[in-house]
Amino acid sequence: MTELKGMSYAELRALLEETEAALKSKRTEELKVLADGYAKKLQMGGFNIAEGIEALKPYLPAKAAKAPSAPGDERKAKYANPADPTQTWVGLGKPPQWFRDQIANGRAREDMQIP
Repeated sequence: MTELKGMSYAELRALLEETEAALKSKRTEELKVLADGYAKKLQMGGFNIAEGIEALKPYLPAKAAKAPSAPGDERKAKYANPADPTQTWVGLGKPPQWFRDQIANGRAREDMQIP
């Protein structure tokens, strides 16, 4: 181990920069190894990467609380899940999983519209 007390400021600074670069490289390397292992486990279990990412969402830090929306800002639901009518979607943004599943199973978008 390098004797730190005997090093000059410039030498310490260079050592610090070298250490920070090594840490960054090692972090990236280890994260890739973990991600590769997780991807393989998902595939072995019959899942895809998107499902794995969705399953990890509860582990993400909580988002900052949003300010309450203005009255009347809520949009009316346009589609409902035939299997569970309490699940609805306004038709904007990314479709929910139940909607994508219904489409993948051959159900027409119009069949799920709320009259």
